[in-house]
Amino acid sequence: MSSNKRDYYEVLGVSKDASTNDIKLAYRRLARKFHPDVNKTDPNAKEKFIEIQEAYEVLSDDNKRRNYDRFGHSGVQIDMSDFFSGGIPGIDELFQSIFGEFSPFGGFNSFGGFGSRSRRRTAPRREVGQDIEDHVEISFEEAMFGVKKDVQIERYTPCDECEGTGAEDPSSVINCPECQGTGRIRKMTQSGFGTIIRESGCYTCNGTGQVIEKKCKVCDGSKVVPEKKTIHVSIPEGVENGVHLKVQGAGHVPSTNAIPGDLYLGIRITDNENFIRRGNDLYTPVNVDIVSAIIGGKITVPTLDYKEKKLTERELPIPAGTQPGTEFRVKNRGVSYIHGRGRGDQYVVVNIEIPKKISEKQKELLLKFQELNK
Repeated sequence: MSSNKRDYYEVLGVSKDASTNDIKLAYRRLARKFHPDVNKTDPNAKEKFIEIQEAYEVLSDDNKRRNYDRFGHSGVQIDMSDFFSGGIPGIDELFQSIFGEFSPFGGFNSFGGFGSRSRRRTAPRREVGQDIEDHVEISFEEAMFGVKKDVQIERYTPCDECEGTGAEDPSSVINCPECQGTGRIRKMTQSGFGTIIRESGCYTCNGTGQVIEKKCKVCDGSKVVPEKKTIHVSIPEGVENGVHLKVQGAGHVPSTNAIPGDLYLGIRITDNENFIRRGNDLYTPVNVDIVSAIIGGKITVPTLDYKEKKLTERELPIPAGTQPGTEFRVKNRGVSYIHGRGRGDQYVVVNIEIPKKISEKQKELLLKFQELNK
């Protein structure tokens, strides 16, 4: 098995005379790159990370490194089971367990920048509610001119009975016996680095530090109850089918002091047989009788009246000799640009209408026309 392993110096990308700090810097860079919590695109990231971890465990230890330099892989015995006994540690926990509260590289912190050697203080994070995804159906006209819609959503909000505590009364909320109210638990493991202390959120209290002895009878300790709410949504003119509009703060609210999630409202637009949308341009197929196509005339086409915000009709001149598939451009009668000013254009596409049946008199006239056209 050892013969199939890559050279540890090659794994870390350092020379054989690299200093301890060089090895630590190389390890830190590669561990951040291939840690499974960070790298979600490389399917082999986990295997590469374990390989990097193994190489670092050998080359960062003077005795193991000397044996490896003399005898290769057969000169060192590596057992990574202790290190990964609780699963791969998080990237910040990993660096903290190896390098301490600060890095030995002149204040080089775990985010790849230079900072103070003092302990970083972070403000407590507010809980953020989950987002909601829903949809609303609107007509073609509403999509073109914009519309305000009342949309009913279902979401979770803090329970009024217990004020979002989940408890029957305040005395029912006690410190979690598992983490002693800290919301965090520590686990110690032994590895080649010595004793590694890993800290993670408490599973008993979900990191809150508190548990409920008597649950609220309304929400059964969940702290939230379902709510039906009607919200008013402004849909801009020119919106496209399938897009999602973000309504900030209309999502779930998990607790009293939490930041509400958002609503992502999918737009479904019903078809209109008179208009085909391509980007911000509209295409309108129109049937033109054969006589008008030959000698010219006028046709009536559906179009958009943005001033009155409604569908309307207008007359359009057809020149003599109009061919099938001819497109006539009507400026600024397309779709409004959501970002920026102006509108697209409308293109009237001509379809020459051939009658399926004609009278004898019509046939006689067409034959005469054919003779004259020779």
